[in-house]
Amino acid sequence: HEIGNPIGIVMGYLELLKQRNLSESETEEYLVRTETEINRINIIIRQLLDLARPAPRVFKTISVHGLIEDMAHILRVQPLMSKVHLSLRLSSQKDVIRADPDQIRQVFLNLAINAADALASVENNQDGRLNIQTEVLPGSAPGALGRQETLKVTFEDNGPGIPADVKEHLFSPYMTTRKKGTGLGLFLTKQIVTAHKGSISVNSFPGGTVFTVRLPAEDGENV
Repeated sequence: HEIGNPIGIVMGYLELLKQRNLSESETEEYLVRTETEINRINIIIRQLLDLARPAPRVFKTISVHGLIEDMAHILRVQPLMSKVHLSLRLSSQKDVIRADPDQIRQVFLNLAINAADALASVENNQDGRLNIQTEVLPGSAPGALGRQETLKVTFEDNGPGIPADVKEHLFSPYMTTRKKGTGLGLFLTKQIVTAHKGSISVNSFPGGTVFTVRLPAEDGENV
């Protein structure tokens, strides 16, 4: 599943590259983004191999809004999102965090693609929606020092929801409802968020699911 996400994106770009009416700049952009996703596959393979022998994370000051916007740009041209309306409500006044950008991107991509899969499971669904929203919360983030504020990122879809018996074990390793899934997606997602001194939770009901990621926000203006 972890490798399948970027492979699916690569395949989407390859389909676009088959079109004969692409401009030179569009062709160049899709080729660059395809190369980027292939590099991410290499990174994910290393991360999977490092499950029992964790590799050091490379923490940088990053803009969560910029990361989400770039991810949304990639997803909007993918076949799996063709029947999903993706909306961004990036209203947080503070979006700067200290994080490994590749790993946080992996978290957000997992949650977005999981939502798209859930929406695709609804027969004849013509009104699939995925809303990604941010806000900054006062008080301390989980695991943060002092009074560090919390950046809250939510992924809300109007899919079928998650059964209670599945929800109970959602973040356990090898838990999956997909025929071709490994059950490592949400397990690794939680590991990454926890390693960044954050938390992840899920609220699901018939007609929708909301995943919430909370991460310590950094002082300073948006970057």
